[in-house]
Amino acid sequence: MGRVVDRWTPLTGVLSVACSVVGTLMVLSQPQDKDSNTAIVAYFADHSHRVRGIAGFFVFLAGILLLLVFLTALRERLLDREGGTGRLGALTFGAGVGAATLWVVSMLLANATMFAASEGKGFRVDPNTFRLLGDTAYYAWIAALAVGAVVVWATAAAALRTGVLPRWYGIAGVVAGVTMLFGLFYFPFFVWWIWLATTSILLVRRRPVVTAASAAVAM
Repeated sequence: MGRVVDRWTPLTGVLSVACSVVGTLMVLSQPQDKDSNTAIVAYFADHSHRVRGIAGFFVFLAGILLLLVFLTALRERLLDREGGTGRLGALTFGAGVGAATLWVVSMLLANATMFAASEGKGFRVDPNTFRLLGDTAYYAWIAALAVGAVVVWATAAAALRTGVLPRWYGIAGVVAGVTMLFGLFYFPFFVWWIWLATTSILLVRRRPVVTAASAAVAM
């Protein structure tokens, strides 16, 4: 039973992508910086908009929780192949947790006006404060993407060094990590999601290798 769970747990990466995409799209429905003050105030005055924003946050949060499960499964696979201290596996997991934390902070900032408008009857939406929070949230997202590049590079290094994943995957991971450093240009966000889904599927297709160390632990 344990081996079955170990094999299919990496699919949480695909589920994480699905939740993250849906949650992000809900937040993107909010007004933009260039919108007028009147449009911004009117948007948050609409109850349906507030409900959708809060729902989107929790959907995104579910994606982050699934990401943590995926990172745990990825670390175990890398550790089984690396042996020793498992430095690449530890680096992958640590950087992944750091990126996940920044993404949650980003979403909290992006939805801060939504939360306040929903909870406080006396709250008045200030368009400039909304713009400030939105811009900060965006740069926190970019920072998360840069930290996520470390996850991609460490996994790529493990693939090239140990063969835990295909060699082409390792080479592509190096390129993907570099691309993720340019999050300011929007499209690298999709690179992370594509990498996560691809890694998830490849880990499921490649069954865990039972090493002597892991067999000893199981006994």
